[in-house]
Order: sequence, then structure tokens, then C-alpha cells
Amino acid sequence: MSAFRRAVLAISFCCLASACASAPISIAASSLPGSAGPVTPAHRQLDSAVDRFNTRLEARGLIRQASSMDTAMRWMNQLAGHEGESGPGGLALYLEVGDVDLEDATAVGIVQADLVDVWRAAAGIDAASRALLVEGAGLSRAEVTDALGAVEGAMANAQSAQSVFDAAMLEMMSLHDAEALSGLRVERDLLALRISDLRDRADELADLRRQMRNPAIS
Repeated sequence: MSAFRRAVLAISFCCLASACASAPISIAASSLPGSAGPVTPAHRQLDSAVDRFNTRLEARGLIRQASSMDTAMRWMNQLAGHEGESGPGGLALYLEVGDVDLEDATAVGIVQADLVDVWRAAAGIDAASRALLVEGAGLSRAEVTDALGAVEGAMANAQSAQSVFDAAMLEMMSLHDAEALSGLRVERDLLALRISDLRDRADELADLRRQMRNPAIS
């Protein structure tokens, strides 16, 4: 492929990405028959809990959401024969966003506070999911599918955050004494427990969706 054709394709891709970014489409809300987004209080509560959770993680640099333009630029660089810079991710992004120095004595308290905030937010999603499941038969299959996607997405983001915290704790083991890190381990285990809860709620939502497709399934 010539350099000219690569450039034309890249520009076209950027235009498409920009158009998509300016008019986002919710797959869960638009591709399912009869779906018009959350219609019950429990469903709206779950969506709000998930939105707040993801916003918290992004604000702390615990997850990195690439924009359509970022993706397009990386693709252009690849076409031009360059790897491109995707920016920091994982622990590096968390430390950069929070301006955290793991060697500093304040680092333990900062990481511990973030851990607490994340697992409590995850617990809020679990509680909202339980409330949604109580409605059961009052939900449409499209609503259950949307809720399942929201819970699974939150669970995946929580796992990403846990990986960042694990990496931070691993580095801090050689920087701080064991007693100072003991509180971190407790909060990290609580986050793991909340992730397990979300996995259980996702399984229950998946079971409920299967029952809606085939009521004979018990």
C-alpha cells in the first residue's frame, strides 16, 4: 500500500471516529427490541451506581478509556510504520493522575483510601443489582440484558483496579514496613470480595435472562 493511500485511509478513519464520538450510540439501549433504556427505579439506580463507579475509577487513573480519536491516531501511526504512543496505563497512570509517590510515607494512606472508596462503590452496584433482581418478573428481557452488561462491565473495571492496587502494594513491600501495609491487605481483600459479589450477581442476571427465553428452565 502506497504512502498516499495509507494517508487517505487514515484520514477517512479519523473522520468516521469523530462522527461516532459526536453521536454516541448505546448498543444496549438501541439494538434490543423494545428497549428504551432504564424504565424502572431499580434499573435506573443500577445504571447510576455503575456510572458513578466508572467515573470514580477514571478520575483516579485506575482505568483508562481510550477515545475514538485516540484509537484513530494509533491506527494512523501503525499505517505509517510507527508504533505510536498510547500513554501510561496501569500503575503508572494511577500514580501520575494521583500524583502519588510510593516511596513517600503518605502513599500508604492514599492507596488505602482509594481502595476503600472503590470497594464501597462496588458494593453499591451489588446492592442495586440485588434490588433489580427482586423485581424479577417485572423486568423485560431487554432490561435484564442491559443490566447484565452493566454489571459485567463494572466487574471488569473493578478487576482492572484491583490489578493496579496489587502492583502498588507489591512495590510498597520493599518501601514500607509490614505493619503499615497490613491495612492495605484488609481493604484489598474486601475489594476482591466485592468483585466476587458482582460475579454472583452477573450469574443470577444471566440465569434470569435464560429463564425469560425459556420459562421451562428452573
